[in-house]
Amino acid sequence: MSQEPKSLEYEGYTGTVTYDAKCDYYTGEVEIDGRRYTYEGDTFEELQEDFEDIIDSIIAFDEMNDEE
Repeated sequence: MSQEPKSLEYEGYTGTVTYDAKCDYYTGEVEIDGRRYTYEGDTFEELQEDFEDIIDSIIAFDEMNDEE
């Protein structure tokens, strides 16, 4: 396994990276506006993709609410 970062950054948000060697699985958390969101993946790349998808969804939701 290569040395992955201990955190992820995207669009100004920072999330954690946790690797479970026993399960060979990645998980992480990001807190936004007092709410905690979790993301996961079989690979580091999947973890990063899930993290970015969560952030993109939150940004899109906020933009949609701003238009109302």
